[in-house]
Amino acid sequence: MGRGLTGLRAGAAVVAALCAFLPSCAQIWKPEPPRPIGGAVRFTLSAPEAKTVFVIGSFNGWVKGATPMAAVGSSGLWSVDVPLKEGEYTFMYLVDGVRWVTPPLADDFVTDGFGQTNGVVIVR
Repeated sequence: MGRGLTGLRAGAAVVAALCAFLPSCAQIWKPEPPRPIGGAVRFTLSAPEAKTVFVIGSFNGWVKGATPMAAVGSSGLWSVDVPLKEGEYTFMYLVDGVRWVTPPLADDFVTDGFGQTNGVVIVR
């Protein structure tokens, strides 16, 4: 059985309290919208149950294994930095090779014609 909403809130409160004393902690513990990082775009996803996560999109030809994400410690956060030129790119996440996940955080969203909603990242 899961911890329930109360347990999740308590866990989040503990993480928030710890992060108050560690300025870089917020970057590690919480997913963010895709953002520029030194010539690339950092994608993050919270997927604590996942064994593998890939970011897949127009920037890699929608190839399933092209851009694997790495687990960040034991936080359940997955991250990857993808070199991207200026432009707009659609993307989704693929968890454990079978579950397509609409990005919870993105610059915009579009439907893809296959019943899914893709995130959009705009690189300037």
